[in-house]
Amino acid sequence: MEITFNAKAITNILHRYHLILFAVVILGGLVIVVLSLNNIIISSSQAGSDYTPAGTTFQFDEDTMKQVDNLKSRDQAADTLDLSKGRSNPFVE
Repeated sequence: MEITFNAKAITNILHRYHLILFAVVILGGLVIVVLSLNNIIISSSQAGSDYTPAGTTFQFDEDTMKQVDNLKSRDQAADTLDLSKGRSNPFVE
């Protein structure tokens, strides 16, 4: 069996599928660029992983700690909600 080089057949295939081939090449290039950028970001963040910023320690003042302690948990009953104050519904007659 002999395979012959037929330029017309290749031209017909390229003419018929040129838009699909273009889209595949462009999307493939975008995938390569995104994966390369992702790899660069990951490798640069791992290089300095032993770095800790100086301003990560903080303290609450005692008033804030008391307010947090006074908060109710979800198991405790909340006060009844009074809807009589505040805004009123303009569509109620």
